[in-house]
Amino acid sequence: MTRLTLPALLFVALPVLADDTQVVDVQLDSYRFTPDRIVVQANRPVTLRATNVAGFIPHSLVIRALEAGIDVNLVVRAGKTGEASFTPTAPGTYEMICDKQPPIGPSHRDKGMHGVLVVE
Repeated sequence: MTRLTLPALLFVALPVLADDTQVVDVQLDSYRFTPDRIVVQANRPVTLRATNVAGFIPHSLVIRALEAGIDVNLVVRAGKTGEASFTPTAPGTYEMICDKQPPIGPSHRDKGMHGVLVVE
């Protein structure tokens, strides 16, 4: 009979422990998010990748729900990608916006750049 020591048992179990990160890709374009509705699972890590496909306008992706473990504030220049990681702890629907405000005229949010993060 072969006896396995505790370190050997841990080594055997390691392949079972997979990275459970939810990866979500979002495009930031001229005054919209695509998709504008994101669904993730509570208590699982999330990596949010935001790519700004606009020609020259910087955009942001902001989701603030501190009570649910969510505090995302990405600023992404045109043609670039940014990432944020978090683990949502409470189910619910949380607003995501672009908080850019030009010197004159309506904000990006007011022009339609908003959506929701749904945590199930």
